Amino acid sequence: MRPYVASHLSISPTTVKTHISSILAKIGARARVQAVVFAYETGLVGPPWQQPRPRESDFSDPPGGGFRST
Repeated sequence: MRPYVASHLSISPTTVKTHISSILAKIGARARVQAVVFAYETGLVGPPWQQPRPRESDFSDPPGGGFRST
C-alpha cells in the first residue's frame, strides 16, 4: 500500500510510513485499522453511501482561467 500512496503523492514510501506512524501516535492507535475506527467514531469519515455527492461546480475550471481548452 505504501508504494501506491507514495507514487500518487510523489513522495517516497519511507515518507508515507513516517506520516502514518505520526498519525497513529497522535490518535493513540497501534494499527491502521484502529485509525479507521477512530475516523468513523469521530465523524471524520462515514460510509460511502452517506458521503455527499460531488457537485458539478466541484469540477469546474478554477478562477483565473485554469486549463480551459477551446
